[in-house]
Amino acid sequence: MEKDRLQSIANLAKLRFEESQLEGMLSDFNKIMAYVDKVKELDTKSVTEEEIYEWSENRVRPDILGQSMTRDEISKIAPKFENGYIVVPRVIET
Repeated sequence: MEKDRLQSIANLAKLRFEESQLEGMLSDFNKIMAYVDKVKELDTKSVTEEEIYEWSENRVRPDILGQSMTRDEISKIAPKFENGYIVVPRVIET
């Protein structure tokens, strides 16, 4: 792969990196692609779905109604409580 193609892919993925990092990334990317090509050569015709996917059962606890905290109790332990709600720092920029 060429540098300009890698830069194009990085832009699509909204990745930014320094020009000095480009050679190392290009080398790593080419190694990954060579490994993928090697994996594609494997003969998987004899592998069944049962061998690939393991059946599992979702185990959950029983939903039992119990005692919960009142708003007053929560307001005493919450770091910040306003208008009946716990106030948390904003984590998503808009």
